[in-house]
Amino acid sequence: MTSSSTNSTASGEPRFATKPESPAEAGIAQERSPEKPQADKPKEVALDASVLVDELLVARLSPEELDQGWIRLFDGQSMIGWKNTGSADWAVKDGELVANTGEPGLLVTQVRFSDYEIELEYFASEQTNSGVFLRTPEKPTDPAKDCYELNIAPTDNPFPTGSLVARAKVDESIDEPNAGAWNTLHALVDQNRIQAWVNGQQSVDYTDDTGLTSGRIGLQFREGPIRFRNIRIRPIGYSLIPNAKPSDWNEPKGMIEAKFTETGTIQLKGGRGHLELLQPHANVCIQATALTLVENVNSGIFFRCIPGEDMNGYECQIHHGFKEDRRRAVDAGSGSIFRRQNAKAVLSDEGRPAHLTIVADGPVIATWVEGIQVVQWEDTRKPDDNPRKGLRTAAGTIMLQGHDPTTEIEFTRLLLSPITDTND
Repeated sequence: MTSSSTNSTASGEPRFATKPESPAEAGIAQERSPEKPQADKPKEVALDASVLVDELLVARLSPEELDQGWIRLFDGQSMIGWKNTGSADWAVKDGELVANTGEPGLLVTQVRFSDYEIELEYFASEQTNSGVFLRTPEKPTDPAKDCYELNIAPTDNPFPTGSLVARAKVDESIDEPNAGAWNTLHALVDQNRIQAWVNGQQSVDYTDDTGLTSGRIGLQFREGPIRFRNIRIRPIGYSLIPNAKPSDWNEPKGMIEAKFTETGTIQLKGGRGHLELLQPHANVCIQATALTLVENVNSGIFFRCIPGEDMNGYECQIHHGFKEDRRRAVDAGSGSIFRRQNAKAVLSDEGRPAHLTIVADGPVIATWVEGIQVVQWEDTRKPDDNPRKGLRTAAGTIMLQGHDPTTEIEFTRLLLSPITDTND
């Protein structure tokens, strides 16, 4: 920060109470300085008309849902975060993901998850055969071994709706779902136990011994039209904040103060500097809640950092500022991967807790803000141990940043869910 100075004399008179004479007025000859050419201002990137900001703001999850860790896998207007692995005609229509024709195949998330809770709604005809694939590779070959297929199928199928294909048949005591109407599927995938519910009734409770611990989420097109909406996931992991312990962290580095509060949160003040978590992680889902305590805070969460170095990793930005439109961030926007991929819109607000989710899975990084995905980015650079120079997939530390001397921010939640194997 620059120190302030006073423009007054010892008597209190302003130093320049009267305007001083210019050189011309004083009769001093002046040579005309050559005019400097005016540099062209860089043109701002055109706004993405496909990003409907007002609808995204409405789609943000409630504070209660966000505090529990829920995020949307489908934002209702785009297929960001999804990959079509087959020829089915997957499309977004009226806030739904729909498929009607094509060869059987999956629409899968571009990142994997390990332990989680998932909820969604589906609409199927009486003869539709579809499913929701859990911990799946892009193209599974055997649902008894390489995925969990939560089936959507008629009652005469060997594994009717609510079953895990080739693993566990639905509990016959539950009500049959309604064909041609919206129904809910809910699954809890926690270590080796898989539970599922159809319209609130538990359909299976299955324990697996095959060692399948992570994979993508997949929506299947097989026979008959299928529609999905309100697809949400809650990663399960271990919590570091609240109940933050100084023993889990290195001493703060740089011009920053770190305070471990009585309520178990971490407050950072000042900058430039960082607080480094001791435990390194490679493929991981990170969830954080951060409250900026003053306006225009510039902060961030660094991950896959070279341990001990000065924030030498990938940075998920925390900055709520935007210009005339939320699609035009002041400084890349909350959820951006700084200097790599801007957030598609600024969905965080000054004066409110910002809820961020980061999934780093191999070369692919995805981020969510307020439950809405804002970045899907793949680092296509050549591999390098230094993430400033190339793709780093090796384990690295997580750092909480204070960027400026005026930074004041409080981290009230930090949850880590490691992605524990490579299924693809």
